[in-house]
Amino acid sequence: MDTSFAEVVNRVISHYPLKVEKVYLLTNKGKKAVWSIETNIGEVIIKKVPFDENHIEFMIHAINYLRDNGIHTPGVIKNNSGKGYVKLDDEYFVVFEAVYGRSPEYEHEDELLMIMRGMAAFHQASKGIESPPKVRFPSFLLLKWKKNMRKMYGKLIRYKEQRSVANDKNEFDHLFLKHVDTFIKQCETALSMLNNPEFDKWVEETIKNKSLCHQDYAAANLVIGRDGNLYVFDMDSLTVDLPVRDIRKILNKVMKKQTAWDQQLMMKMMKAYQEINPLKKEQYQILAADIYFPHLFYGQVTKYYEKRDQKWALEKHISKFNDMIATELTKETVLQNFLNQIDEVILPE
Repeated sequence: MDTSFAEVVNRVISHYPLKVEKVYLLTNKGKKAVWSIETNIGEVIIKKVPFDENHIEFMIHAINYLRDNGIHTPGVIKNNSGKGYVKLDDEYFVVFEAVYGRSPEYEHEDELLMIMRGMAAFHQASKGIESPPKVRFPSFLLLKWKKNMRKMYGKLIRYKEQRSVANDKNEFDHLFLKHVDTFIKQCETALSMLNNPEFDKWVEETIKNKSLCHQDYAAANLVIGRDGNLYVFDMDSLTVDLPVRDIRKILNKVMKKQTAWDQQLMMKMMKAYQEINPLKKEQYQILAADIYFPHLFYGQVTKYYEKRDQKWALEKHISKFNDMIATELTKETVLQNFLNQIDEVILPE
């Protein structure tokens, strides 16, 4: 491997009661990197993390809190000074236990439902968490729902205004302008659905009681271990929020792989979640509002217009955009039917 990487790994491990035997670079994204290290006590994982000591301290505290409450996630190995991280040249590194297994697959229904139960257990286990002394919560998205939705809504309107008068429209622009009014209306509907006393009540309860969202509780960050348990990784983006954020994200990930929103599959997923961390009927209205907001459409629009992935050819952007539009356009009827049948999901008390 690159000698500079080897030097970094050896410098990090020198702070631990470990001896390096072999080093494998798994990913390198500049500010983030992950190595698998064979040591005298077995394999460990080193992560270079792009955030400050406060964020790392909270992440380690949260990992320990979740593990204490039954969540399967790799533990953080302490260095010779008893800390859970090392600072080298203004960069931070955390060493984790290694877990062996394979990623679950959405296409296998039993594994998809395992993901939903695992997510529900994660949300349940995180309840009541507080930050340690002198450590702040690094993220509190709970208080930003309406503000962030209005910001995204405003961006779509501005892009519509700009591209409507542009003289250099391409196929992506025409596709965007063809559908943007539909999705602007979806934004407006979602925002109106949040003008709901149940939303405000749930936010107030969560401010007091705290609970975490992972923000990417998805197959890429999960492993079915050799022991049969579901392990969750990558606690980099933990935030205090309603569990709805994680639920909406996994539903969007799964449904965009279908030809259209699948009502039966959504019902099965939510029944699995409800087994472990039951939500109230009124709280499912908040989930519906978040799903109704066109996150997939917005994400593809901003990826293209803000040039967040310049390696993509125009044709790839258009292909992905068509897929996102197709998914978004099929959700409205499914959501309404889901809410009409919500008593099938809510377990009797």
